[in-house]
Amino acid sequence: MIKISLEPEYVMKIGNFSISNTLICSWITILILVFLTFLVRKSFKKIPKAKSLQNLFEALIEKILNYIETVAGSRSLAQEVFPLIATFFIYIVSENLLALLPGFLGALKIETPEGTFPLLKSPNADLNSTLALALISVFSIQYFGIKTLGFKRYLKRFFNFASPLKWIIGIFELLSDLTKILSLSLRLFGNVLAGEVLLLTVAFFLPYFLPLPFMILEIFVGIIQAFIFATLSLVFIKSAQMEF
Repeated sequence: MIKISLEPEYVMKIGNFSISNTLICSWITILILVFLTFLVRKSFKKIPKAKSLQNLFEALIEKILNYIETVAGSRSLAQEVFPLIATFFIYIVSENLLALLPGFLGALKIETPEGTFPLLKSPNADLNSTLALALISVFSIQYFGIKTLGFKRYLKRFFNFASPLKWIIGIFELLSDLTKILSLSLRLFGNVLAGEVLLLTVAFFLPYFLPLPFMILEIFVGIIQAFIFATLSLVFIKSAQMEF
């Protein structure tokens, strides 16, 4: 029997704090990334060998930085937003790919007083998770906008009484920033949840080898969704620094 839930599924409690299966996976993702970061950082040298993993990492970072510079139109801005944009991409990709490993997609279940739930579930199939990422993105957009233009000049984007037209544009700009929270969170949530439902359905009716092509497809979808989220955040940051 296939059970699809749009609500968080709480699988355990620590005191009065309920823990969902998606939160557990978020913690696992963070622990894996922190471990790999320390592992890679420890092996880095000032002058790496000609053929080493460090050269590959440095080339990848340079490629990402060059892409950000192309979109941002400024090397200084690219360097400033690089940690945020790269973190968005790496974190979302890691969560999406982790959810395709054995043990996910309902393979492991846990009994709770409320029923039987999957122990592990993709964090981005939970709207709470994608909403948190979207809020971080939108707050970052405001931060970089204020940092570049100053608080008063930035506020004029939304509340400009110089003319009726500018006042109307400001209202639309304010609504636009609010809808960015919904668009960023729902896009990522919808695509990841749809992929999870597809894989569960195919695996239920035609198990074993048939789901494999769909899993390969989901790898590409997971990477693309992370790329779209990071790129949209970058574009919005760039547009927030432009004065109307």
